[in-house]
Amino acid sequence: MTKIKTIGCIGLGTMGRPIAAHLLKSGFLVSGYARRPSFFDDDGRGLITAGMRVAASPAELASDVDLVITNVVSGDDVKEVLLDRDDAVIHGASSELIVMDHSTIAPAQAKGINQQLRAHQIGFVDAPVSGGGTGAEAGTLVSMLGGNPEDIEKISSVLSCYTSGFRHIGDAGHGQVAKLCNQIAQVVTISGVAEAMQFAAIHDTDQKAVLDVMMQGFASSKMLGLMAPKMISEDFTPGMESRLHAKDMGIALAAAQEKGEELPSTALVSQILDAVQETGWQNMDTSILYRYLKNI
Repeated sequence: MTKIKTIGCIGLGTMGRPIAAHLLKSGFLVSGYARRPSFFDDDGRGLITAGMRVAASPAELASDVDLVITNVVSGDDVKEVLLDRDDAVIHGASSELIVMDHSTIAPAQAKGINQQLRAHQIGFVDAPVSGGGTGAEAGTLVSMLGGNPEDIEKISSVLSCYTSGFRHIGDAGHGQVAKLCNQIAQVVTISGVAEAMQFAAIHDTDQKAVLDVMMQGFASSKMLGLMAPKMISEDFTPGMESRLHAKDMGIALAAAQEKGEELPSTALVSQILDAVQETGWQNMDTSILYRYLKNI
């Protein structure tokens, strides 16, 4: 089995930049491609200092690495850099290349991308992550993996550099299914936390005391412990921007509809998140749902 030594990173934002930094610290040879031309003149200067090499295109990046990691927003973005552009990854890749995608996209898109890459003898693992920017910085992300066991065995040492755990779920696309399950439970819970904190406020009850006792009862959860303090202090500094959760809820609903199923709670929270996007709070943390409730 060929050991991965060189890695190319496409998408160097909130998640991709700290992931690349962890890889550099771990001794991998890392190249980067940023779709924003000025990135390496400002936000990406630290990566250059740490040893990152800069590629002029996805194809150039792919020509010189064992693994390409993508961290972009949508399925269309993933397809663009991997397949659709004249200088996409497929135009520079060798038959030994593996692509690992950390973006959250539709399961059907992940399956389609896998088929197209494999037609070019390129391996593919859909590996969405949970933990947000905080987890990326700390190296404690959790990843859900879809792909064949051989490719997953090859990339496991890379994932160990910035995750606290990962799990092979099934074939390509199944990692995305697991991530969307995570997002459904997470975002519906955030909405419930916002309503609970608002309920305490309108009854002039000490929200911190309510939170403390809730954390000792059956309502206790990571989302309660993370989001309620942000809501109480009205600190909506983004850990996960509401626009991204809104995007994920839309993906989940569409994927359910393809199977003839409905997700009533998800649909309701999705409507609220869509309304939040129209307020100008799309770059705020999803805990902004609390402020939205206060204002309606």
